[in-house]
Amino acid sequence: MDLLFALSPQSKALLNLVIRARFAILENAQYCRNHDIYGYVDHGRKFVICTRNIRSDHTDNSQAIDNTLRHEAVHVAHMCNGYRPFGIAIADMPLPPHKLADVRSSVRLSHAPARMEHEAHWLEDKPQKIRYVIQKYCF
Repeated sequence: MDLLFALSPQSKALLNLVIRARFAILENAQYCRNHDIYGYVDHGRKFVICTRNIRSDHTDNSQAIDNTLRHEAVHVAHMCNGYRPFGIAIADMPLPPHKLADVRSSVRLSHAPARMEHEAHWLEDKPQKIRYVIQKYCF
């Protein structure tokens, strides 16, 4: 699994929490053939990272894989929360323009609620907060 070699220690710890939350970890699954997809979490408790797609689109592969893993880990907590957002006020989650564009793109590709994508994009660089929401909603 190439994914493991690219992760920071904080992201490895999050991946372990995802495993403890009983999500199956898959890399480059069938749906990854859509080259716009970097990762997803589904209702069947599958946690997928599309490392081939990330590597083909990014020069800093390790950072992009870390970001994707953390983003999808937020969605694990969403799933454990009944596929609902956490209720963080949008005003408390400011995002730069490029991240807002990423939210719109994620909603277009995944049809996920915009509020949950906003939370995931805001939290993806905050591993301690991600750890908190996974522990709160999954255990």
